Amino acid sequence: MDLDEIFGSYSRKMIQLCLYQRAMNDTAKKELEKLSEYEKAIENILELKEHSTLSHHSMAFRIASSGEHFFYGQKKLSVKDKQISVDLHKNKQYQWLLSEAYEEFEDCIERLYAYAGFINNDFWPLKDYGAITLSEIENKDFNWFEEQATNKKDTPASIINKFRSSFPNIMKIEEKNELGVNLRLAITLIEHLRHVIVHRGGTVLDKNKFRYNILKKCGLLNNGNIAEEHTQFIDGFLGSGDYEKTIFLLEVPINQKIPQGAYINVLDKLTGYLMAYVHLIYVSIKTSHNKHIN
Repeated sequence: MDLDEIFGSYSRKMIQLCLYQRAMNDTAKKELEKLSEYEKAIENILELKEHSTLSHHSMAFRIASSGEHFFYGQKKLSVKDKQISVDLHKNKQYQWLLSEAYEEFEDCIERLYAYAGFINNDFWPLKDYGAITLSEIENKDFNWFEEQATNKKDTPASIINKFRSSFPNIMKIEEKNELGVNLRLAITLIEHLRHVIVHRGGTVLDKNKFRYNILKKCGLLNNGNIAEEHTQFIDGFLGSGDYEKTIFLLEVPINQKIPQGAYINVLDKLTGYLMAYVHLIYVSIKTSHNKHIN
């Protein structure tokens, strides 16, 4: 596998995730439109409006010893309840798309590191080669390097740090770029978002600790004084009110008075940071290799 194939493969996977998001958004939009039509149909019928229940749900399981059904809950949903449910369900789907996007990012970073070591054996520190002689390294194929990269400790952080130290331009662009965001902070945030999604159902237990851990890992604590801009950036991907600790990735209307108008695609913004970082490393390796062979 060559460098362009690695980036191309990653791009195709991200394209598919993007299409999944659009399909989910279209489905949710159609369901919300139907609910809106139903709400308008009953709004002039006072009796229906006051007692309207869109759906009724009962929950049960079978008792292991007798096989009888045990009903443990029931829920009546109004139109408003159902509208909220549609948004929460879509948000949950978006959370898992972000989780998958980050995992694809990790895999791509490992492949890029494998390629960097494959074309230039001096790029890797000796410890990454394991118990092998220098003469044996020359005969190893890309798959062997990829396996070694996958088994490297503390990935992807250790790999990213190696890229950062080998290509100083990466650190410069992390901090100052045309995206207007600290890319190191963005990638670290997504890593922590993915952890919360997978292990805590998308809900942060302690917002202060959540912010602290992110900023500590990317070296932006500033002696414990958290910059307001970093706090706002992190909190921008959490909800408000009852959902202030929930990772919220739904589209944000640019004008709240126009629900179907232009909006900010939050999930697309986050996956874009992942794409931009992979591309930054990809270009750095390619530029370095071209200089080496010329």
